[in-house]
Amino acid sequence: MKIIAGNELTWAARQHRDRPALIFGDRTFLYREVEDGSNRLAHALAHLGVVPQDRVAVLLNNSIQSVETVFGVTKAGMTYVALNARHTVPEQAGILNDSGATVLIAGPEHKQTALDAARGAPGVRHVLGVGWDSYPDGSLNYGDLLAQAQAWAPQVEVDDATLARIVYTSGTTGKPKGIAYSHARFRNRLDNFFAALEYRLGVEDSMIHVGPLTHAAGNYLIPYYLRGARNIILPKFEPELLQQTIEAERVTHLLLVPTMIIRLLDDIETNGRRYDLSSLTRINYGTAPTPSHVVKKAIETFGPILRQHLGMSECPQPLTVLYPHDHVTEGAEHETRRLKSCGRPTMNVRISIRGKDGAELPAGEVGEIAVGAKGVADVEYWNMPDMRAETVRNGWFHTGDLGWMDEEGFLFLAGRSKDMIISGGFNIYAREVEDALLSIPGIKDAAVTGLPDPDWGEAVVAAVVIQEGSDLTEAQVIDQCRAQIASYKKPKRVHFTDALPRNVAGKVNKVELKQRLAAIEEDAGATT
Repeated sequence: MKIIAGNELTWAARQHRDRPALIFGDRTFLYREVEDGSNRLAHALAHLGVVPQDRVAVLLNNSIQSVETVFGVTKAGMTYVALNARHTVPEQAGILNDSGATVLIAGPEHKQTALDAARGAPGVRHVLGVGWDSYPDGSLNYGDLLAQAQAWAPQVEVDDATLARIVYTSGTTGKPKGIAYSHARFRNRLDNFFAALEYRLGVEDSMIHVGPLTHAAGNYLIPYYLRGARNIILPKFEPELLQQTIEAERVTHLLLVPTMIIRLLDDIETNGRRYDLSSLTRINYGTAPTPSHVVKKAIETFGPILRQHLGMSECPQPLTVLYPHDHVTEGAEHETRRLKSCGRPTMNVRISIRGKDGAELPAGEVGEIAVGAKGVADVEYWNMPDMRAETVRNGWFHTGDLGWMDEEGFLFLAGRSKDMIISGGFNIYAREVEDALLSIPGIKDAAVTGLPDPDWGEAVVAAVVIQEGSDLTEAQVIDQCRAQIASYKKPKRVHFTDALPRNVAGKVNKVELKQRLAAIEEDAGATT
């Protein structure tokens, strides 16, 4: 089916022309201004000889340009490729080469990284600098290009099966993989997003974006834009700045990852309620497991407004939703345990738990989480022709995540299949051990992995971040775990650290964690 690329964005701008669309710093951008800027970028790229389906890579921190580029590349019928700001030059160059990007757009913080990465990617013909102090090696001034371009909507016609985006996985368990999104699948994502809404979303609402718009936070950007709500962009997460902004702008909605919720709660507990946060009606959270005691504390602090969702690079959220009314803090065990779940599947999504033989498992049994490979979950990979056949079998996308469902259809995560630890012949799920650790008073953050052990095959080894003032010892942590989970599941060793390695989405990087712990134990002579 033929469509006009990005037509929904132009439609929204016409609907809400003189209303505020974006707020960044002390500037407010109206819908017509966002429309003009993104149209100018689309024309500027075309003037450089970039054609529909060419890949345009973007390396930007949160800014007006991080929105402008998503919209402009889409309207030009080109393929948008988000780069992770935390990656090294070789990693950036690897993705540029893998995607076949012909253009790289980079912000001032990433000038040298962009220039170095482009040198390692021969296919990159143009480097556009946003706000650079100089433009060496033939790089171009993004602002000047837009100033010279036309502001009318380009109206580029494409097939809805053509490529709109390549999203690279976080790489927490290995090399990032490129996930291909067609225009049709992107529309399916919007349909699923709106179908899952239980709350009003309109011109009276606003969403603060504190996570990278190039990643999970961007999932909320376009739906809110289409509904006429204000998108308020902060350069990064800072608890006080977030609260100041909520009060000043009377913000209604947030999207936070677990570490942000923890820091926000810590700030309120330490410094008291300094700001009026009563305008909040929804706090959306997800991207990584959230300890149930943190969820309870957030409900006590903000009221019954928490809403959890599940998603992944291959299948964007919401695959499941734990609605505010599902956050039961007091009641029967089958109700209160929902706080440890990620909710039930949305209307357009099918989820099943599968055994090693591919057969569906009954309620309560742990297996691999599989998603019906249709609509938003019609998974395609970029430059990996065998990957779909490996992961999509008999119409189901096998996620590599382990979990179980209760009799009411609530989904509980047990961890990545690669994270499962086999110790003494027993299967140990990392999530279960981590939940036990996080319930211990004085522990702020925790993660476990398996390391080689001459007696047990693998040993459960924990990395723990303790709260300031806590005097927990390794023996105390292990003993308190023993009281909550079977003895064979408890950590055999515990290492205290200042912080866990996390990616841009807030997920623990288990590859880096395993390397760190192995190095510590090798230095200490604890392993062979």
